[in-house]
Amino acid sequence: MKSRAAGFTLLEMLLTLALTALLMAVAVPSLSRLLSKTAVQSAADALVGDLRYARSEAIKRARTVSVCSSAGGVACASSAAWRDGWMVFVDADGNGRLDPEDQILRVQERLEPLASIASATPANDKRFIAYQASGMARAAAQSFILTPSAAGSASLVRVVCVSMQGRAALRASGVSACS
Repeated sequence: MKSRAAGFTLLEMLLTLALTALLMAVAVPSLSRLLSKTAVQSAADALVGDLRYARSEAIKRARTVSVCSSAGGVACASSAAWRDGWMVFVDADGNGRLDPEDQILRVQERLEPLASIASATPANDKRFIAYQASGMARAAAQSFILTPSAAGSASLVRVVCVSMQGRAALRASGVSACS
């Protein structure tokens, strides 16, 4: 009796590889888009969450609490480079700078999958938002447009709007500006 060897033929292996390559060609762009969308959404949620946290802490502590752009979380940046990260801190003198007597409450590190977090006119962007004990922020109007770094994902932009009084809100997907 002849025994037949178990295994795959060359034709079966080539067909399997071709189908796998075809499925990957279809799935990878969709996965890349999904990852970019998720990164932008989570960054927007983090920014809104920290702004709301700062506001509630200012009310709870009856002190000024500021949120400033910060690279590394050890000092406030001298520019509005929000993509590099930010920090929330009790701002004893309300100057928007981290002084030795100030207490850091939260730090958000650099957000790599984002190309930028800036408004339509970056030269006018605020480098900090200070919430007073009443929960209000003076002249806090700011829009943050979160843009993903992935090519071809301009439609995935998310917008965070901060009102003149300091109330932060995330706009619906597809909205490109604060109104």
